[in-house]
Amino acid sequence: MNWTPLFPLAELPAGAMKARQGVLVVHSTDGRLFAMENACPHQGYPLSQGTVAGCIVTCPWHNFKFDAQTGACVMGEEAARTHEVRVVDGIVEVRRDLSIDAAAVWASLTEGMRRVQMSRVARDVCRLLAAGVPATELLAWGAAWDADRCEYGLGHATALASDLVGWLDRPPAGVSLEEHRVQVVTEALDLAARSVVGLVPRARPEPARVEDGAAALNGLRERVEAEDAVGAEAWVRGMVLAGWSRSQLEVALYPLVADHFLDFGHELIYVGKALDLLDAAGPKQADSLLGGLVFGITNGTREDLLPTWRAFRARWVAFVAEDGPARAFAARSEGVRDLDAEAVLVREIGEGTAAACFGAVAAALTSGRWDTVVNALVLAGAERILRFDLHHDADPTVEEGWLDVTHRFTSANAARQAVGRWAHPDGARLLLSVAHFVNLARPLDGPGDAVSAGSAPEGASFAELQAWVLEDHTARAIFFAHDVKTLVAAEAESRRLDDPAPMQAAARFLKNPLSERPIRRFAHQAVRLVRDGKPPHGLTG
Repeated sequence: MNWTPLFPLAELPAGAMKARQGVLVVHSTDGRLFAMENACPHQGYPLSQGTVAGCIVTCPWHNFKFDAQTGACVMGEEAARTHEVRVVDGIVEVRRDLSIDAAAVWASLTEGMRRVQMSRVARDVCRLLAAGVPATELLAWGAAWDADRCEYGLGHATALASDLVGWLDRPPAGVSLEEHRVQVVTEALDLAARSVVGLVPRARPEPARVEDGAAALNGLRERVEAEDAVGAEAWVRGMVLAGWSRSQLEVALYPLVADHFLDFGHELIYVGKALDLLDAAGPKQADSLLGGLVFGITNGTREDLLPTWRAFRARWVAFVAEDGPARAFAARSEGVRDLDAEAVLVREIGEGTAAACFGAVAAALTSGRWDTVVNALVLAGAERILRFDLHHDADPTVEEGWLDVTHRFTSANAARQAVGRWAHPDGARLLLSVAHFVNLARPLDGPGDAVSAGSAPEGASFAELQAWVLEDHTARAIFFAHDVKTLVAAEAESRRLDDPAPMQAAARFLKNPLSERPIRRFAHQAVRLVRDGKPPHGLTG
């Protein structure tokens, strides 16, 4: 870097500042000189249009203040860049360093996340990408931010980061790749920051000493079943430390979400998403993500223990007594796709009684038609979205809304990945559980048949819907995450099944109004509980 002459020192009296060639030089009242970028790091307005008092430069546009000695922002957000300055033969010269100090940017990004300053986060993301940090690394870092601070287990931040990996190189028409990547990463970090705002990283247990084999798998499963969240996290941390591969981790993790249907299918979804994200970004954040995942699985609501699942549990016990899971697994095969059989199963899952749904799915599994079951689950889940009665979402007296119904589809998509990668008789319980979950949502349907009730908008292509999502129509980050999750699953399933229904379902969800502010419903529920002693009014259980 060369020294660049700017102007005679005589032109800059003490206590003043002067800009030239993008550099602001401050002459303090005690005779010292300091140089910094003239562009305010907040939005780029010229600092030279502001004022200086001692060594503090104030940007007039938002009243941010910077210490010219160090560039530190004493009121506002990130620091300003400073440069070396000297006087040679009466001429002020600067040596301008425009390289990116990655360590300083990471520190600024961390502070921006802590304070949920998303414009600052976007700028730091842009700087880190320019410095060569892979976008996938930033996505995984954001997911780990959430996982390290979550109170009960990692959340939607990991799923969103994982889903957005596939969008990094797919900008909408008219948007540059650079701008698109900055937005995609910042969208993921926004949810991560807001999900755990005000929380600090929680204490992590020491990794357990875990050997490969059945004893290790049983040890993890026993701790989860006993709701020993700390012990279960220590166990999976030991697996990570021992270098377990993805296939080994799947054998350890999928039984945990097959034993119980957890948290509206969230944990089933998170297993695949977390492992996909680590595949894309590398293992650096594996300890945080998998530790948070198992912590959440252990703490999760066991939906299958609710009263609405009592009959399901009895049917499952009877199915096990008949050696159903083992017979189904032994018969499992990949045959020619049977569209008629799928259609019949879709009707039973979507419209039949709970008993008929269980019986039809169990029979299909026992005959070896696992692929038919998975396809039917996906299509029945898509129909749930297409049939959803829009009045429920706007009704504060009803507990369920749009986000609830989307899980019927995305959990079916996650079940496909689970049984595709994890071959085990217990996969039968997972599929039967998802089928019951989809079937339970029958009361959410509106009048009419599936497609006409949906009034799915035209233009249900991925590109059109992705562009819609990235225009930031959702006000809350959690709704953005569900938009992305539903669209990602819909694109994959429509292509796999050569069926427009999943994309039509995604289009209907994205293009219909959503009630994002829940305060009216909270008020209704508060009165219902405090005054009348009654729980929320739900339609699915």
